Amino acid sequence: MKSLSRLSFLLIAALMLALPVTAQDNVTISFVHIFGGENDTRGALVQEIAAAFMAENPGVTIEVSSLSADYTELFNSALLAAEQGNAPTIVQVEEGLTQLAADSGYFTPIAPIASEEQIASFDDMLATVRAYYTLGDELYSVPWNASNPVLYYNKGMFEAAGLDPNDAPATFAEVTAACEAIMAMAAELEITGCINFPLAAWFPEQWVAMQNGLLADNDNGRSARATEVLYTDEPMLSVVTWIGELAASGAFVYSGTPNDYNGEATAFLGKGTAMTINSTAGLALISRFAGLQGIDLGVAALPAPSDEATNGVTIGGASLWVSAGATPAETQAAVDFIFFLTNTENDMKWHQGSGYFPTRESSIAALTEAGWFTENPNFAIAIEQLQASAGNVANAGAVYGPSTEVRQFLVEAIQSVVDGGADPLEALTVAKDRADAALASYNEVVGG
Repeated sequence: MKSLSRLSFLLIAALMLALPVTAQDNVTISFVHIFGGENDTRGALVQEIAAAFMAENPGVTIEVSSLSADYTELFNSALLAAEQGNAPTIVQVEEGLTQLAADSGYFTPIAPIASEEQIASFDDMLATVRAYYTLGDELYSVPWNASNPVLYYNKGMFEAAGLDPNDAPATFAEVTAACEAIMAMAAELEITGCINFPLAAWFPEQWVAMQNGLLADNDNGRSARATEVLYTDEPMLSVVTWIGELAASGAFVYSGTPNDYNGEATAFLGKGTAMTINSTAGLALISRFAGLQGIDLGVAALPAPSDEATNGVTIGGASLWVSAGATPAETQAAVDFIFFLTNTENDMKWHQGSGYFPTRESSIAALTEAGWFTENPNFAIAIEQLQASAGNVANAGAVYGPSTEVRQFLVEAIQSVVDGGADPLEALTVAKDRADAALASYNEVVGG
């Protein structure tokens, strides 16, 4: 008998570890996520995987729904349902809400409710992904849809502006230089600006991490609860200053609505700009619609603040949490489904159908061996960015309870710079004061 290759062993082991530990009889669980909308094919993919699980476990019914396309709204609606005694069994929770979810008491940490075999399968998950969702020494949830930002650009517009369509800008300075050439052709290209991206906290957070900067004290809130944000430090100040300069020159434009990921992608696909920055979560959708629009799409790594900013990106996306109010049978079914949804086979399927990068080493190995990344090099960019990350507290990301408020204060500061020409340091000082007050109030409540 031929011995198994290391890859074959990894695949078989990962798949076996994700199998349900016990059979379930007549159990109904609910799973809420953000992938709704008739044009979002990711929702259909979730349904397909859920149907496969139910076929293997005929006693389990999974009611899958998308309550909102907004993570915060989804989270708040799940907490409200829990307060009313009707909590969803499984909730998709955005990475930034990790600390709040852990503190809320509405969820059960995954370790006490999963089997030893299921917990052991975390060894197959990318270390950087595990690190983000680990608080102290405990992994509270199961990472699922993981992403980081990339640059999307219109190769035809680059050529028209005299730029090399196969040499995307890799730094802030190179983006600025490319925009000068593109804006000189703005009338001919019929564009409203050179580059757009969502006015969201996630992108500045990435650029701070790339500089090995921190967003909050106490090691980004990981060695102890964060008590202050570091918004006025040089890493964040340099980022907001650059965005303000791009906006003042007319090169940066946005929809006027913060956190408008879909709107910014639509503006780019409508040929309103030559470049956009967005999540790899939409890679499959953006690629498909770019083809329909006749756009020769380029995809490249997220531009860094400088050549020296080599610390790497953080992850985005969300993880899966189990309701503390579920019955033992519901909890068992939920855990089994979560590990089925995130096993090697479905991790690969999810990546190929969405653009979220695989979270398992076995998935990456199998996709590589099958030639997927050779045939689809754009899908490898997010993985390469993550693998190049240093693996320290800067790119582990910040965790703090009032994440929504803290991020909103940063967004409002940037918006005042972009829309009103506010001084970046003054705007960030206001954001810091507001964020620090929110942290103090939260920590007082939870005893931090």
